[in-house]
Amino acid sequence: MEGRRRGRPGIFLGLGILMILSASSTSEEEMRNIDGYSIASDACTIPCHEKWVAKTYFDKYGSLDDAAFEHYRDVELSRCSCEMLPRDPHNVFKLSDLDRHLTGEGSHRSLFTSFRISVDEEFAAKSPFRFYQVVLVERLPSGVFADPFELQHIQDRGVYGEVAVFGDTNLELPSFLSNSMLVEVHMSLSPNSLLEQKNGLEIKVEVPVHARYQALDGSGYSVVQFGEPDVFARCSMEKWSSNQSHLFVLTSNGAAVSYKNPIVWKIPSGIETHAGFVSVVTFLSASLSALVIIVASVFHSNIKLHKNVKTS
Repeated sequence: MEGRRRGRPGIFLGLGILMILSASSTSEEEMRNIDGYSIASDACTIPCHEKWVAKTYFDKYGSLDDAAFEHYRDVELSRCSCEMLPRDPHNVFKLSDLDRHLTGEGSHRSLFTSFRISVDEEFAAKSPFRFYQVVLVERLPSGVFADPFELQHIQDRGVYGEVAVFGDTNLELPSFLSNSMLVEVHMSLSPNSLLEQKNGLEIKVEVPVHARYQALDGSGYSVVQFGEPDVFARCSMEKWSSNQSHLFVLTSNGAAVSYKNPIVWKIPSGIETHAGFVSVVTFLSASLSALVIIVASVFHSNIKLHKNVKTS
């Protein structure tokens, strides 16, 4: 009898150890790594109702990195749990006919993007959401930038609903000292406008972009390549409110692409082999200019002194 009583604490201790090991293995599974980024069990705490998609990303990561942002988009945002969703939210919105190209010439151009977006009719009819919004995110490479003040003027003219710039907003830095920046554009839609178009509602966005000063290169050009944009759809209960809303990630839905080659911008840069010659010519020009200024100053002082002597 005493042996049984003495054995019970050992049994309870063993069960406790098993529970602790099970919990630790579960937490390790939740913290597993994908592409170098951990997926924690609290990934769903990233708010689906955050107004700016990029704000939470930059609060967490600090600077724009394509791998980190794609992890944030595909894993962390997609794990958000919001109310009033259909059983399969991935088929609610469809993205198609994506087309992109650069317009303009020189160092100041515009990145033009157009696509079609459609919504499932049953979802639009039965869903309590009454306000729809398309969010376009442009991740700009480090060789170019978007002027926040210029974008603000475009918004004031009513071209965009809202626009914000995140990342390296120092417009004076050359490309080799700057980091990438991100432009987020919001456009409001009505459910009727989505349903009326059988092939989807066409959305067009034009973002002015400017070239930074490029590093020296042997060819005299720096090549900047633009990737595909990130497109989201947000549904909400109240207008201009992010409460009781859900953010749909559309980029991974396999949109039909209308352009075959990636967008490439060849930006002129200094030729590295000419650097020595340019430095010598610049030094001689600056020295000659300084000498001319000194001679002119001395000559002007002598003339003024000669006039004063004659007057006296």
